Amino acid sequence: MHNIIFSDFDGDSLVAQSMLFFAAGFETTASTITSTLVELACHPEIQETLHNEIEENLATYNGELTYEGLFEMKYLDKVVSGT
Repeated sequence: MHNIIFSDFDGDSLVAQSMLFFAAGFETTASTITSTLVELACHPEIQETLHNEIEENLATYNGELTYEGLFEMKYLDKVVSGT
């Protein structure tokens, strides 16, 4: 095991590593969204059930998307987790 000495990192290395982590985060998010949308396009019955859940949730929260509202959408969680 190697000891990492932070003084060995220069500014360019830190910036490069930060950008790598940033880009990797976008890639996983983009892949998840893309896969979810493909599955919804291929399964209109799931799309309709999800749409109904979202509409009901928005009606409950006066048309606003809230953290509490997102947390309550169990079907949405299952659809995204399934992809």
